[in-house]
Order: sequence, then C-alpha cells, then structure tokens
Amino acid sequence: MSRAVRIGVVGDFDPEKPSHTATNIALAHAAAATGTEVTVSWIPTETVDAANASQVLAPLAGLWAAPASPYRSADGMLAAIRYARESGRPFIGT
Repeated sequence: MSRAVRIGVVGDFDPEKPSHTATNIALAHAAAATGTEVTVSWIPTETVDAANASQVLAPLAGLWAAPASPYRSADGMLAAIRYARESGRPFIGT
C-alpha cells in the first residue's frame, strides 16, 4: 500500500547550492525506502508571515527548514518554525 505526503521545504531554493539539491535527493530516497509518494514543495521564506502561516503551511504533512541561510526573510522562516511548533506539525531543521 502506497501512502502520499506533501512535504514543505521552507527556504529560498537555489539550484547552485549543493545542500538544496541534496535535500530533494534525500526526500526522494526516503520516499523510495518507505514506499511513500512524496511531493516536495519549496516554500520561499518571503511568502510566509505570522498572518498567513496557517494558510500557506496547513496543506503540508511536514516541514523542513532548508539549509544554507541567510534566508531572504528571517521573519518568514521564524513564522514557519512557530507554525510547526504550535500546530504539532512534524519539523526538521538543518
């Protein structure tokens, strides 16, 4: 039986950063190892704030704070972390 989840990677994707492409590869490996269909959605930090975090992040099964700061919006990253903590959403920070 295959499960499907949507994981949000909060960060400012840059294909030139090896850690960003490695994040996508790691999620693909985890999906294959667990028989889970994983959709990865990169969420730019400037699109999240305290007022809209619930709306932007609620559709996601879990959140990953992307490596390789600085972020375009530190406030956006902090809003995402707070949302994960207060909603009980699974979260990993790297």
